[in-house]
Amino acid sequence: MNPILIAILAYLAATLLVSRLAARRANTGQEFSRSHFLGGQFMGGGILALSLVATYTSASSYIGGPGAAYKFGLGWVLLAVIQVPVALLTLGVLGPRLWHLARETGAVTILDILRNRYQNRWLLWLSGASLVAGFLGMIVVQFTSGARLLSVVAEIPYTTSLLLFVSTVVIYTLWGGFRAVSYTDAIQGLVMLVGMFALLIGVLGQGGGMTNLTEQMAQIDPGLIAPHGPDGFISWPFLFSFWVLVCFGTIGLPHTVIRVMAARDGQAIARAMVLGTLVTALVTLMPHLAGALGRPLVPELSSPDEIIPTLMVQLFPAWMAGLMLAAPVAAVMSSVDSMLLQTTSTLVRDLAMQGRSLTQTQMKWLTRLTTFGVALACTLMALDPPQMIIWLNMAAFGALQVVFLWPLVLGLFWKQAKGEAALAAMVAGLATYLPLTFLKIKLLTLHAIVPALVISLLAFVLAQGVVGRLKLSSKG
Repeated sequence: MNPILIAILAYLAATLLVSRLAARRANTGQEFSRSHFLGGQFMGGGILALSLVATYTSASSYIGGPGAAYKFGLGWVLLAVIQVPVALLTLGVLGPRLWHLARETGAVTILDILRNRYQNRWLLWLSGASLVAGFLGMIVVQFTSGARLLSVVAEIPYTTSLLLFVSTVVIYTLWGGFRAVSYTDAIQGLVMLVGMFALLIGVLGQGGGMTNLTEQMAQIDPGLIAPHGPDGFISWPFLFSFWVLVCFGTIGLPHTVIRVMAARDGQAIARAMVLGTLVTALVTLMPHLAGALGRPLVPELSSPDEIIPTLMVQLFPAWMAGLMLAAPVAAVMSSVDSMLLQTTSTLVRDLAMQGRSLTQTQMKWLTRLTTFGVALACTLMALDPPQMIIWLNMAAFGALQVVFLWPLVLGLFWKQAKGEAALAAMVAGLATYLPLTFLKIKLLTLHAIVPALVISLLAFVLAQGVVGRLKLSSKG
């Protein structure tokens, strides 16, 4: 049998074993939905940092991002490191307040936080529908990435790779819920660090060092070593837009924010801020730099997204390539499991269960069926994937930000903020972001996320003022 495939199967089996062990440590005395979708406040600083970073650094960081660096050069590497403060912002801005609110109210999901804070039914339904739609698109991206990795490196058909990857993720997500997902994500974060370090060293060794590789890149296209990329593609408005999209805006991403709610205490959050920032710097820089420097080593590819797995196959023996594949596979799995779990929790706990009383058995079966249904729908969509997945992922990424960023941030820091204002911000943000994105309209050459977040904030403030005046007039 192919030694690469054996190594991959061994890694997937190890992931299932870890998830099973983690499931046994779960608090079985809790209500099923609370245990499955959050698992209690159990994360120490190390687990929280690694789990948060592993969840955030998904297919775009290890497949789509390096693919873009392969195509656009070192300028994209500089662009990518904008993401380094993500853990610092998420844990530092929202961390303490969100953790205390989750503890006081018993919140299990992000929609629980919004429900308890705003008491607005329409806001709940819009945020739930947006979360499901956004995560469906992002899950398709992760499934596609995992399947492409396995297909290229193990030399097996794409469809077979897709089924193997999806089945592993679904099994361990159902087995252990959020607790299992968190522990496997933390381990996968370590795997990502080791694997990408080895790959970068291999690229530098094969290419004769950094100087030699950059000289070869300049011969291919001088723009590959320029800060703004070929033909000035990475412009200053693009840089600003990217900073908003992949750094500042990530404060409100549901699949990273929920990890704060599961922290053990305030000290765990503080430790995770430091460790998470360091880990983010490493797991962002290394794969993107390997992708850019891989251009002279692999000058022709059918898709730029194939650069990381192709480098692994070409630079290392088969058995070692199989082990190294665990790094990008871990990056994909550590994101998609959280997205799958949160999509299920939104559909089941936040939407289907509202106003209904279900037994524990009914709850378990509804959760399982919903998880299978979401995975099946995304698998069918992943059968015909786009050529460069980074653009689809960024579109879904931005949609989630315009819905959740201001309602979460202002809801935690502005005591007077009303549900009507948060709802207005969501509607205005989506009404701006979706047309600009899908019609490919750029205002002042900025990415759609920038005007969408600005208009969303203005809508929040204006609606808050209108609601305040109406209440004052009604009292008068």
